[in-house]
Amino acid sequence: MILIKNVSAILDSKTYKESVDIVIKDSKISFIGDNAKENNYSKVIDGSNLIAMPGFVNTHSHLAMTFMRGYAEDVTLQDWLYKYIFPLEDHLTYDMVYFGTLLAAIESIKTGTTTVADFYYHPQATLRALSEIGMRGNIGIAYASKPFMDKVIIEEVERKFRELSGKDEKILISLAPHAPYTVSQELLKYTKELQKKVGSVVQIHLHETEKEVIDYMKSYTRTPIEYLASIGFLNEFVVAAHCVWVSENDIKTLKKNGVWVSLNPESNMKLGSGLAPIDRFIDAGLKLAVGTDGVASNNNLSVLEAVRIVSLLAKGISRNPRKLSVTDAFDILTVNGAKALGFNDVGVLKEGFKADLILVRKDLPEMVPMHSPHSNVIYSMYPDSVNTVIINGEIIMENRKILTVDEEVVKKEFKNLLSKLIQK
Repeated sequence: MILIKNVSAILDSKTYKESVDIVIKDSKISFIGDNAKENNYSKVIDGSNLIAMPGFVNTHSHLAMTFMRGYAEDVTLQDWLYKYIFPLEDHLTYDMVYFGTLLAAIESIKTGTTTVADFYYHPQATLRALSEIGMRGNIGIAYASKPFMDKVIIEEVERKFRELSGKDEKILISLAPHAPYTVSQELLKYTKELQKKVGSVVQIHLHETEKEVIDYMKSYTRTPIEYLASIGFLNEFVVAAHCVWVSENDIKTLKKNGVWVSLNPESNMKLGSGLAPIDRFIDAGLKLAVGTDGVASNNNLSVLEAVRIVSLLAKGISRNPRKLSVTDAFDILTVNGAKALGFNDVGVLKEGFKADLILVRKDLPEMVPMHSPHSNVIYSMYPDSVNTVIINGEIIMENRKILTVDEEVVKKEFKNLLSKLIQK
């Protein structure tokens, strides 16, 4: 058991408490209150200079793209993908994805993220990396269409899904068709049927660029969102990344079907794709979460930074400072993302919930004074204010040191693999 003694605590988006004790037993929070009973604690943490809060949730990333950080800059999404990223990705190996994911997980944890969504190549390597470092995640099995191969592809996806599911209690497996412009309508229908069969989350890129929407409408006379709705693809288990170029009808369709929208403002702006109409999403009552995308288009994995930009864009686009409250932004950063990815006992600090929490130094200049603790998190806190990270009741980082893997070894192996990749 772990005791965090005399700690300030942001329990959720509405509740802040001064000087409480938090007891963690096994993987869960067993007590939050005053004067925890004396016990044989395996670890006692002095929380007098710390704030405990739920860990952050990144609902859209491609973790092993760490190899491509800064690789293709100042180009459009289409050129970025087809001239730079796809050709390099053809040479990625299992080991590259494994060490690339480990490096991304270290960065994520050090910036306060405890749960991450990912879909990329070699999902078994991603699963191994996240399991070894101790992170919670939802790993998508990524796929796109190939001529006359859609039935074979979906059968292989199902095989991988069943092979990887249940390997780690902290990790869920999802279906991850890339996007409607790379996945045929037939394969999207197969995906819908498989999702119903296995009951998983579906991750997908939707309406990221104006061109993809225009081209789709030329071919099929409707938007990708309208098509997906027409075949019954959209539901509350779908996490749609981006949704930048959407009509009013698209927004109503997303709302009607309970789709989660993962906002990725840094990637969208950096690639010149545009800005999601966050103000209209809020007005429509869409379910919102936040993601970083891969570091090839961001170029970091701080989801805290991403939600800050979401909040500022909501206010700036609408010219209304009330458009996204601090408490709603905090939900987007924590509990919303957890629910979107299929974790219903994560995202708040509550007795009986999983012990996924971070401890942030409250004595740092940017955290003083604390008129509004939630505001300090969203608008003032730096990612490296995070001191300690606990996931599923295990201390993963303490005093900024990762405990579960050797960070220096990971960086060394990563650099060796990077040199091999670039030579190709």
